[in-house]
Amino acid sequence: MFSFFGSRFYDFELIRILGNTPSGGCDVAEFLEALGKIKRHDPESWYCAWNEQGERAEKIAQEAVRDGHTNSARRAHLRATNYFRASTYMLPNSDTRIVLNSERSIRNFREAIPLMDGETVVLDIPYESGIVLPGYLYLPAPSKRLAGQKTPVLLNCGGADSTQEELYFLYGVAGTDLGYAVLTFEGPGQGLILKKEKIPMRPDYEVVTSKVLDHLTGIAQANPDYNLDLEKIAVAGASMGAYYSLRASTDRRIKACVAVDPFYSLWSLALTRMPSAYANLWQSGWIPESLFNWTVRLSMIFDFANRWEFSLGSCMMGTSTPGDTLRRFQAFTLG
Repeated sequence: MFSFFGSRFYDFELIRILGNTPSGGCDVAEFLEALGKIKRHDPESWYCAWNEQGERAEKIAQEAVRDGHTNSARRAHLRATNYFRASTYMLPNSDTRIVLNSERSIRNFREAIPLMDGETVVLDIPYESGIVLPGYLYLPAPSKRLAGQKTPVLLNCGGADSTQEELYFLYGVAGTDLGYAVLTFEGPGQGLILKKEKIPMRPDYEVVTSKVLDHLTGIAQANPDYNLDLEKIAVAGASMGAYYSLRASTDRRIKACVAVDPFYSLWSLALTRMPSAYANLWQSGWIPESLFNWTVRLSMIFDFANRWEFSLGSCMMGTSTPGDTLRRFQAFTLG
């Protein structure tokens, strides 16, 4: 992997942003300008650099709309979407700017929707206890639809820290270009469902995707002009999203599954990130829970990536201590 900072953690996230360039989520010149203002392991410089690019792209989009330049407006709104998303990535979970810029990212994406070639349907998917999951259904433009066939559907499960607006650059663009209808959504522990509603992840994700598929069936029945082929539904996801996709594929309505870099057990994966002898002593009770939590928190002070991962993990799992977070991981398994 190419190194910008000599930090695999920062380098990975920068490449993640830059990788959206072909599908309209980044501009190389804007990327390089932001890069020049970021300091290694400095969350505030990261936020300021990407927030600045988001505000600039948003302003370009607004001016383009005013002047009737539809394509320029769409492209700028989409870049603003991605930059505002990225800006909050390194901030601590308690920072109020996370929700503000997440909403700003979504707002720019919604402004881009009417300017897209194909139709995009904004979804409110009924979940549980009156909770509604946000989603998008991207329909291929008439010129991209498969001749003489119904439109197959690709359902995407996002990962641990993705937003469905980011997933547009990965699946929405390519999928509709190949003639698929693409459905993205945010479930428990993702996007504003986590950041604003504080609803944590759940391991039995097939329960979530079952409700999404039920809603998709209702959409197809209410809109026969969409010509959706409910006999050809595929699911795809990467990392945590790959685990979710494999869980979703237990539903017989799913006919194909693409799981990119999945894990079998989140607990087993987490144990590879710490000294095995220490983990074994903690598991067997030789190391008290209080001492284990103290040592993990001490390591978080000196290791930015460790601090970020444990903080996010605690937030996503709805737990308060490192030990509780790791134990909650045990439920996330394909076994």
